[in-house]
Amino acid sequence: METGAVVRQTNSIGDEVLTDCPLAAALNVIGGKWSLIILYWLDDGRKRFNQLHKLMPAISHKVLAATLRDLEREGLITRTVYAEVPPRVEYAISGYGRSVRPLIEAVRKWGRQHLERKKESRMKGIGLVCSRKPSKIRG
Repeated sequence: METGAVVRQTNSIGDEVLTDCPLAAALNVIGGKWSLIILYWLDDGRKRFNQLHKLMPAISHKVLAATLRDLEREGLITRTVYAEVPPRVEYAISGYGRSVRPLIEAVRKWGRQHLERKKESRMKGIGLVCSRKPSKIRG
């Protein structure tokens, strides 16, 4: 196992623990359900909060706000507040955030393959049921 910087991580009961595991460190930063999806959409250009929410309607406002804060804290995105009335805030992927692009593409590729596998599996199951000849009922 590689050694190096120790990363703070929160366990299942909310206590902070230290880890020097690279996989745990990566998942601690981008392992949230919405993190990679947000980075994917921001890689396409600057977005405001409501634009992101429209792209991901299943995410709650609270979770979106918290995930954006976490990604900003980790340096993966930038948050720009414009001195206007009303205030305008835009989010953009940072240079460091763009370093996650190969991972996003790999996860998307795997996701496509997984969806296709599930689809084929369902079709095979339906095919087996539909292709059987009805058994003769003996009375």
